[in-house]
Order: sequence, then C-alpha cells, then structure tokens
Amino acid sequence: MPFFHNGDVAIHFHEQGDRGVPIVCIHPPCLSSRLFTYLRTELVDKHRIITCDIRGHGYSEPGAAKLTLPLVAEDLRRLLDACGVKKSYLCSYGAGSFPLLTALLAYPDRFCGGIIISGAAAYTDIISRSKLQAAYMTSALKAKDIIAFSSALREADNRTAFQALNSDAKQGDPAKWRDYVGACLDETFERQLPRISLPMLLVYGTADRAGRVNAEAMHHLLPDSELYGVLKAKHQLLMKEPVKAGLVIGQWIERHEEPSIADTLEERSELLQVLAEHGVEGRNEGEAGSRV
Repeated sequence: MPFFHNGDVAIHFHEQGDRGVPIVCIHPPCLSSRLFTYLRTELVDKHRIITCDIRGHGYSEPGAAKLTLPLVAEDLRRLLDACGVKKSYLCSYGAGSFPLLTALLAYPDRFCGGIIISGAAAYTDIISRSKLQAAYMTSALKAKDIIAFSSALREADNRTAFQALNSDAKQGDPAKWRDYVGACLDETFERQLPRISLPMLLVYGTADRAGRVNAEAMHHLLPDSELYGVLKAKHQLLMKEPVKAGLVIGQWIERHEEPSIADTLEERSELLQVLAEHGVEGRNEGEAGSRV
C-alpha cells in the first residue's frame, strides 16, 4: 500500500496507467478514494489516474494539525511531487470541489484544468447544507460507524461496492471528517471563480436539482468552462454512471490536449452528437450549458 509523507503525516495514494496527462482525483468528506474505482477503470487505458485518501480518511493518517482546505491543497501539491508529476488535471466529486478550487487558486502552474462532478462552489441550498450539517453533528459525536454506513449506502451501486466503501470509510478519523465538512460549510468560492483561468469541466445529473443549480452557477462565473448533464441521473455519478462520466471526461481532455480534433463547428457538433447518443446533454454557448 503506497504512501507519501507531508511532514509527519503518511498519506495513502494509488496510481494506475502510464499514458497521457495524469488525472488526480479528490473525494468528499467521510469516504475515501475508493469512490473513483469505476471511473478509473473507464479512463485508465488513456490516462494515468492518481487517487489519494485525504488525511484522516481511508488509510491516510490524520496528523495533529486541523484539516483545512489549504492543507489539503498542499497535500495535493506534495502528491504531484511524490509521483514525479509536473502538471495534472484535478478531478473532484461532491464536496471534493472545495479542495480542488483551493488547489487551482493556490497552485495554478501545477494544473492543466479542473473537472468537477456533482460539485459546488458554495453550499447555500437547504438540502445540501442539511446533509453536511448532519454529517458534522454526527462526527462530533464520534459516531463513525453510522456516518460510514450511511455515506457508503448512498453512493454504492451494489452490495460488494457498499461493503468496500464502508470498510474503507471506517478506517477514518471523525475529527478530520468534522474539519473537512466544516470547511465545506463555511467556505464559498463564488467571488473567486472569475480568477480561475484554467479550463474547467462541470458534470451533473439532470435529476439532481441542487447539483444542476450549483453547476450552472459555477459555469456562469468561470471564464473557461463547459457544462454537461447526464440525463435522468442523480447525484451519484461516480458509481452509478461511470461510463457516461468517463466518456465526457475523456472527450474533454482529448480536445484540450489535441485541439485540432474540434477545429470546426462540424467537428464540435459531431462530438456533441456522440455524447447525446450516450445520454449526455451539452448545450451551446450563450445558454446555461457547455461552451463547446
């Protein structure tokens, strides 16, 4: 089981694949990097995928310091150094968007762009805040098994996946879960989004009302972003719609690494048609949708 060290803290990571610009994946509070197992399978043939457990989550040590978003961003930078990576794409899921945005703002020269799946720049809606507040209160009571069970059950697509997610989650430290959740509740990046000049991909499920609102809000504020909706899907895109999410991500990165494949309007339309055939919508620039 590979680890790298930031100071006295050992952080667990996993890397697979050796092609293309690396993609570093960031999980939300109370779970672990195992969430990205299916997505990694979809992308690894063409990309080097690096996942890590945020400190105090999964198999990473908690350390003595309070877990803050800048500290997680620093861990991500150290992860790149440990893996010998000069630049990568960052990919987050759910509230993992908060450390992703922190890292892009703090170390823009280390990243090629950001991919936010079912994420947000601020949690202002009642449903999202209520879920996070429940996790915060429960972690304060150190009810690790309850949080791990409910978090894994919400994400898993089958019994085997649930057991694996639940087992990994229970390795974590409730104090660090509380720190992470609290940071996501307190922080807002809406005013800082216009400062992010890197290309951004925003993906949400069209049956996830809060996710759609959050994605569209970010899309309007980011200088260079594309927005895609997985039709009839809810929030849990990583484990319940990994093929469609992987298709969007793979196509988006390919266009940024090889711009010539989408030089003309006809070529861009053909790429959108491929996504549409697989149940993914991307709307034209000028609408609340992707700038393709």
